[in-house]
Amino acid sequence: MTLGEQKGETIILIPSLEPDERLLLYVRQLQEYGLTNIVILDDGSGEEFQWIFRELGEKGCILLRHMENQGKGSALKTGFQYIERHFDEIACVVTADSDGQHAAADVFRIAKEALLRPEALILGVRNFNEGGIPPKSLLGNRVTSVMFAMLYGKRLTDTQTGLRAFGPQLLAFMQGVNGSRFEYELQMLISCVQSGVPIHTLPIQVIYENRNAGTHFKPLRDSARVMRVLVSSFARFISSSLAGSVVDLGLAWLLLDLLKPVLGEQDYIRILLATTIARAFSILVNYLLNKHFVFRQEDSRGSLWRYLTLCAFVILISSTGVYFFHTFFFMNEKIAKLICDAMLFLLSFQMQRRWVFAARRQRL
Repeated sequence: MTLGEQKGETIILIPSLEPDERLLLYVRQLQEYGLTNIVILDDGSGEEFQWIFRELGEKGCILLRHMENQGKGSALKTGFQYIERHFDEIACVVTADSDGQHAAADVFRIAKEALLRPEALILGVRNFNEGGIPPKSLLGNRVTSVMFAMLYGKRLTDTQTGLRAFGPQLLAFMQGVNGSRFEYELQMLISCVQSGVPIHTLPIQVIYENRNAGTHFKPLRDSARVMRVLVSSFARFISSSLAGSVVDLGLAWLLLDLLKPVLGEQDYIRILLATTIARAFSILVNYLLNKHFVFRQEDSRGSLWRYLTLCAFVILISSTGVYFFHTFFFMNEKIAKLICDAMLFLLSFQMQRRWVFAARRQRL
């Protein structure tokens, strides 16, 4: 399908703060590709920049304005709201940056890809193995990419790209994503993974003019926001697990001693019973915390049975590990249990995210 054959409009949304003349050239290049529905949001630029926006209006762009700077996430959401309310038929929405990092040809390509995959989020990803990339951009992307893959099971080489596209059915979803500044774009990826929205990537050119001197990204403040979003669900999982562990470990250690007179030398049976009984008491609290606090999914039909199955699997592996360390390495049972449960911690997080609560992620 070509852009000319589509049903509905392809809309380009560009949030902008204190732009220069490059934005005028960029808009002209987009229009040469037939991308004429361009919405530009002035996110609190001063009066000295208004001549640029006036020229953009004269070129046929739709202009929106925040009187004060509210951040990139808020700017995108304002644009999404306008598009949803004022365009009758939408084929796809493409977001692009105003600082010259996205070639018009790549915007055209990603728009065509979005027409073929309207249910998905399409990312224009840069190749960071190429030269000329500012060190802070290179380091930031690599760190977030590695952590995103570890925590959310999706390998994305460019988690910070601003060139994105999606179909009209995702407009409401994108408006509901948390975040008001640069962290919004990472939260968008996390929300898509957690909600079952497919994410596809398309290679694009790497363009950094003047070593990205025009960026409004504040390294310390905005990096802290991004990292907080990145680790938030895992941090909540840690809190939930600690609460369950207080019950689980405390009761297990108590039962390991109380069951000795009853079971004598039947160490494996004693360890298995102590582990099972202790875990049974912590399951309900841990499940409810993970459902409502960690993964925040109210509609998760069947997740309880999957959670119980995972618990049974973890109990079996933990019990076997404790028995193995105690029998063959003469390790104290309590220390052995602590080590085994710590090793199973990340596995449990991934299994709950990918499988236990997977059924409640509805396709949009």
